[in-house]
Amino acid sequence: MDMKYLRSLVEPGEAVGVVAGQSIGEPSTQMTLNTFHLAGHSAKNVTLGIPRLREIVMTASAKISTPSMTLYPHAELPKEHVERFAKSISRLPLSAVIDKVSVTEKLGSGIAHSEAKTYNVRLDFYPSDEYCKEYAIKVTDVVEAIEKKFIPRLQKTVRMDLKKKGMESKSLASAAASKSAAVPVIGQSSGVVEQQRITETEGREGGDEDDEDDDNDGGDEGDATYEKQRGNREDSVEFGGMDEDEQAIANQLHHEESESEGEDDDETYGGSPKPTSAPKQRKARSDDDEDGSPKKRKAGSDDDDEDISPEQRQLLAEESESRKERIMRLCNDVVDFKFDEKRGNWAEVSFEYNSSAPKVLMLHLVESAAHFATIQVIPGIDNCTVTHEKVADPVKKIQVEVPILSTDGANLVAMREFWHIIDINRIFTNDIAAMLRLYGVEACRACIVREMHGVFSGHGISVDQRHLNLIADTMTRNGGFTPFNRYGMKGSTSPFMKMSFETTVGFLKDAVLEKDWEELRNPSARIVVGRLGNVGTGAFDVLAPVRVKGESVP
Repeated sequence: MDMKYLRSLVEPGEAVGVVAGQSIGEPSTQMTLNTFHLAGHSAKNVTLGIPRLREIVMTASAKISTPSMTLYPHAELPKEHVERFAKSISRLPLSAVIDKVSVTEKLGSGIAHSEAKTYNVRLDFYPSDEYCKEYAIKVTDVVEAIEKKFIPRLQKTVRMDLKKKGMESKSLASAAASKSAAVPVIGQSSGVVEQQRITETEGREGGDEDDEDDDNDGGDEGDATYEKQRGNREDSVEFGGMDEDEQAIANQLHHEESESEGEDDDETYGGSPKPTSAPKQRKARSDDDEDGSPKKRKAGSDDDDEDISPEQRQLLAEESESRKERIMRLCNDVVDFKFDEKRGNWAEVSFEYNSSAPKVLMLHLVESAAHFATIQVIPGIDNCTVTHEKVADPVKKIQVEVPILSTDGANLVAMREFWHIIDINRIFTNDIAAMLRLYGVEACRACIVREMHGVFSGHGISVDQRHLNLIADTMTRNGGFTPFNRYGMKGSTSPFMKMSFETTVGFLKDAVLEKDWEELRNPSARIVVGRLGNVGTGAFDVLAPVRVKGESVP
C-alpha cells in the first residue's frame, strides 16, 4: 500500500489537465475506427463510441438519444413475478391486442348530414382471457384506451387527411382551369368546345372532299393517314353523347345518392355492374350487426346472458350508453360506438362526413392510430426486458445467476414507487442530468465517471481512473453538469482562455463591456501574451543569490 501511494503521487506543477485531456483524446481517435466495426454488437439500443462521449463531455445533453435504466429486483421474488413486472412497465400499444381490422364505407343519408359518407371501423381483438394474462391488463383498460386515445387520434388524422386532399383537389381544379379549353375533361360539360370541334370538322371534311378528287392518285399512304385522322375527328364529335346503358347507370347512381339505403337497389339493378362476393358478405354481416355483433355471436351472448343477473345487464347497458355519449361529445365526427362489454372481444366506431368530402383510405389511418394509442405506459419508458448475469454469492462462494431488468427509456421518479419489487438503492441510468436532478451532484459525478469508463471499456481501452475523476470534478465544480464547450466556458474567470477556445469576438466584446480583467494565471491566457506557462518548469521561480559589494561570502 505504501508503494501504491507513492506511485499515485503527482509532482508539484505537473500539467494534470493536459495529461487528462490527452488520455481521453488519444484513445477516442482509435475508438472512432472501432465504432463502425462494433456497430450492432450490443443487444440493447444504446449509443456507443464517439457519439456517446460527445453527449457526456461536449454537450452535457439533458435529453440523450437512448436513455436506459438497469433495475435489480429483490432476490426473494419468483421469476414469474419479475417477468410480469417487466411487462407491466413496458409500453403496450392498442395494436398489440388487435387481431383484425375491417373498415366498411357507406354512402347515404346520415345523422349529421343529409347526404353523408359513413365509415364503420370494426376492431376484433384476441380473446380477452389471453391478452389479459399475457400483458397483465383488464378489459376496462382496453376500452379506456379506445375512448381516450384511439378515437381522438383517428379523428385528428382523418381531418388532416381530408384537409390535405381538399387542398390538393383545389390546386388540381385551378390547374385544370388554366389549361386550354380544347382539351375535354371527363365528367365536365364542354358544350362550347364540342360545338367548335364540330364546326372545324365540318369545314375540314368539306375541304377534304374537294381535295380527295384531286389527290386520288397520291398513293395508299396518304389515304390511310386521311382515314385515320377522319376517324379520330368522328370519335371526338361523338364523345358528348351517352348511350342507353350509360344513361341507365348515371340514373342509378343519382338514385343511390338520393336514397337513404341505396345499397339494396344497387345489387338488384340489372344495368349496374355485378358486385364481387366480398361486399355481399360484408353487407350480410352488417345486416346481422344491427346491435353491434353478428347473429352467431348474439346467439352465444344470449346463452351467456343467462349467467348475468338483470341488474348487471342493466349496469352494463347504462355504462355502454354513457361511454357512447362521452365519445360523441368529445369527437364530433363519431355518430356511433359499440363495445363488447361482457367479453371484450370487439369494438365498432362509426365516423360520418359530408358526401362531398374526398375519398379517405381509412385502413392505414386506423393502423397508425392503433400504434399510437397506448393501453398502459409509463412516461419515458418504452420497453423492459429481463436478462440474467452471473455474480459471486458471498455466502455460498459460487457463481449464481440473478435477474436484471433493462429498460429502453428512463423514469427514476416512477421507479421509486415500486420499492416492494425492485431495490431502489441500486437503480442505474445513463441519463446523467436525471441523476443530478434526483440524487445530487455527487451522484452525478459518479455517473459521469462510470459512463465514460463504460464507453472506453466497451472498446477494450483502459483509461486511468484519476483522469476520469479529474474530468468529472471539473464538470461538476459549480454544483451542476457543465460541458466542455463555449457555454461551459462562460463561468471561467479568464477572458483570454475563453477567447482562445471559441467565439473570440463575442467573448472579447463581453469582456470590454463588462470591464473584465485578466490575471494571467491560466496557461491558455499566458500563451496568448507570450509568457511562460505556469505548469511544469514554469510553476516556480529560480532565485540566484545576489552578491553585494563589501559583503563577505559565507
